[in-house]
Amino acid sequence: MYFIMSGIEIVGGILMILMSIFICIFVLMQEGSKGGGIAALAGGETDSFLNRNPGRTRDRLLYRATRACAIVFFVITIVVHAVNLR
Repeated sequence: MYFIMSGIEIVGGILMILMSIFICIFVLMQEGSKGGGIAALAGGETDSFLNRNPGRTRDRLLYRATRACAIVFFVITIVVHAVNLR
């Protein structure tokens, strides 16, 4: 039995893989109660403009990016599934 994927399924699959990678990266970069996941791997905080900024700019940006990637991921999943039902 052969399974032939349409162009939308291929593009959707590639986009879902990319979104899942971005979600993983953004979640690891966010600060938790004991520090960020990347900070634990790298051995400490990196000194950058966003870390010196007293506001929570970096955390807010990562939160919004994670939320946007998750929304795009679910929309792509629903669209690919709907196309596959035809």
